[in-house]
Amino acid sequence: MDETNYFRNALSGFTTEVACGGAVRHLTDIGYTLDQIVDRLDYPASRAKVQRIMMEYLYESHVLLREEPSEALFAARTQFVQEQDAYGRRSMRKVSVDYNSQNNVTDLPHLTELSQRGKTAQIQGILWRESVYDPKRDGKLTELLHGKCGRNGETYSYVSCPFKEMINDQNSQNGKNMEKSVEKKISCLNSRQREYLRGIRWEQPVLYHRLNRRMLEIISKLYEAGVYGGVCFFLSEREKIVIPAK
Repeated sequence: MDETNYFRNALSGFTTEVACGGAVRHLTDIGYTLDQIVDRLDYPASRAKVQRIMMEYLYESHVLLREEPSEALFAARTQFVQEQDAYGRRSMRKVSVDYNSQNNVTDLPHLTELSQRGKTAQIQGILWRESVYDPKRDGKLTELLHGKCGRNGETYSYVSCPFKEMINDQNSQNGKNMEKSVEKKISCLNSRQREYLRGIRWEQPVLYHRLNRRMLEIISKLYEAGVYGGVCFFLSEREKIVIPAK
């Protein structure tokens, strides 16, 4: 890429961020899919640019993780927030944020303890209490995961998502045959759930998604259809549950 094209791309990215970055992040927060976000923007941003902003925000807000969940998630971090005074003047303020004060999706016991442990996360790993899901012993997967999320809080619950090949590679392998195979695998999901998965760029074989209500329903349906196997992480209780594929 020559210098002129690099400058144009950088300027285009900056313009898109200023024009609709805040709206993309807000709509992502309230559960809109990528296509729904693109349709609702007043600024004519391309799907690829909107996806880039959305993906960056999913990682920044720890909805998506590239590595297994760890207590490093709960260490305080620094970020800049934009403020506006009564005269419309804008300024940036540096603040320290930890997960004890945000993302309170559900009530979570021992938040203070988790935040304190996060300070030593770089030198101390989690000693997981690991088990393998057994439907005869543990009951229906949906009910098990719902109970675990209720006790741990959604912010501290994650599930592995091995969706790269299933979702992203559908157009790069065997064309229409691959696309039909994908449709068959995720046919158990409703249209909005399929749309949500397709809107995420699954950039590596396994990513880790916060086990919110939407992802809990998706994982449960895929498991019942026999096309999911993975691991759930519940950090408050330091529990890891392996879900074998059927």
